[in-house]
Amino acid sequence: MKQWLSDFKLALIQEDIDKLESLLNTLDLKKMLEDLARDFQSDELKDKLNDNLEQMRALLQEAIVLMNAKKNSKACEIQKIQKALKYFKD
Repeated sequence: MKQWLSDFKLALIQEDIDKLESLLNTLDLKKMLEDLARDFQSDELKDKLNDNLEQMRALLQEAIVLMNAKKNSKACEIQKIQKALKYFKD
């Protein structure tokens, strides 16, 4: 889980949409919970789980913002290209 969080943070910092999508596709919450249950006692487990879930929530929110910004940026680029093509056709 630590590795997944680290990789996700790095992909977010690098704005690597492909890596973010790949990481989201490999996210296995069941395995994460099993690993945490194996490594921690009851109270520790609850605290660690809350911490990991909070980190994931924040990272996913940032990823959504980044993906929307990239999508909007690409849409603007496409509109500019379409306008340029129309200009050259006329």
